[in-house]
Amino acid sequence: MFIESAQIAIIGAGPAGAHLASQLADAGLEVLLFDPKGAWEKPCGGGVPTRALREFAFILESTDYPRKLIHRVTLVSANGRRVSVDVDRPFAIYSREVLNQLVLDRAINAGAKFVQAAVKNFVRSGDHWILVTDDDRAWRAEFLVGADGAASFTRRKLAGIFPQQDLALAFGYNIPFDEQLDKGIKTEEVTIQFSPDFTGYLWAFPRPGMMNFGVAAKLGERTSDELRQLLSAFVRRYYGGRMPESERLNFFGAKIPTLDYASWADLRAFGEGWALIGDAAGFCDPITGEGIYYAFKSADTLAHAFDVQRMYHPQNFQEVAALYEIMWHNYFGKELQRASQLLPRFYRGTFFGRPFPNAVIFLAAHHRGVREVLVNALIGEQSYVTLKQDLLNRAYQIF
Repeated sequence: MFIESAQIAIIGAGPAGAHLASQLADAGLEVLLFDPKGAWEKPCGGGVPTRALREFAFILESTDYPRKLIHRVTLVSANGRRVSVDVDRPFAIYSREVLNQLVLDRAINAGAKFVQAAVKNFVRSGDHWILVTDDDRAWRAEFLVGADGAASFTRRKLAGIFPQQDLALAFGYNIPFDEQLDKGIKTEEVTIQFSPDFTGYLWAFPRPGMMNFGVAAKLGERTSDELRQLLSAFVRRYYGGRMPESERLNFFGAKIPTLDYASWADLRAFGEGWALIGDAAGFCDPITGEGIYYAFKSADTLAHAFDVQRMYHPQNFQEVAALYEIMWHNYFGKELQRASQLLPRFYRGTFFGRPFPNAVIFLAAHHRGVREVLVNALIGEQSYVTLKQDLLNRAYQIF
């Protein structure tokens, strides 16, 4: 016997799933939103890029949810050269638990029904889905959405898991501030450090009340032990040569979708009566690992597909998934595909005869125009399609 029926079932209540739930509920649709954790501390930096703040203004308008606005970023090349850039249009850093709570609260207030339980199975039955939660309750829905992250249970059943070449490994520490022990720690700027011989970087993100340190690299390029050693050395340098007390170190780890260029041709994010959004679909910037913007953007895109479908066939959702496929390709898919194509050149290629990150940081230290391109890339406002040409144009101005 079904506990409840609805038009839409969404598995995963992070930024992608909860934002979609609020959009669809606002439009008058019946929405079930499933997640066993609710708002929880996802293992990542928590940076929300400037373009996300611009396109989804409610994020900053929701002032009851603490965040830190970042106006300065320091980049460190593999050879130790540093450049600090001021960000006129700041980006925000949240605890992911806080950001998730913000978006989940909006979904519930819009009328979505939040079910705090894990979906352990679902099957297609005729023109609808039957979902079973871990407490053995059964639910019925006409359309199913997977928004449950890179290790998505939904994706595994509908489209298969991501292969190793399409994933990055990320882990790190959240370290609470201690006013007595942490004097001199930079709590108002982000630091990003590149290292030789792997596709990724290390980061230090200040959050409200804590520092977030991490490292991300393409899966299989470095062992976990090697990455942990790099991260520990990075954290020790930040704290003046010492590691913070073990009781203050809150470890995290996760996998991030970073699709290879060839993988986009066969990427599946929809099917009959279902769609994937956010990390579950593979929508993440492969160069930076930033996925929050694409979580919101893919949710908005699917909501738009529902709007278009209802204009012509208000009684069914038969064309929603196919419309969504066309829309995400046009709205942001080409940009992500281009980023995948650039990924090896960004980390392993050369620019003016030097490793690309080293050259860009060197040039940025000497020329405002290069710094502007770099800042736009950091805040998500620089197109990857024109990145190299824009850098070349600015760099030649130096000479």
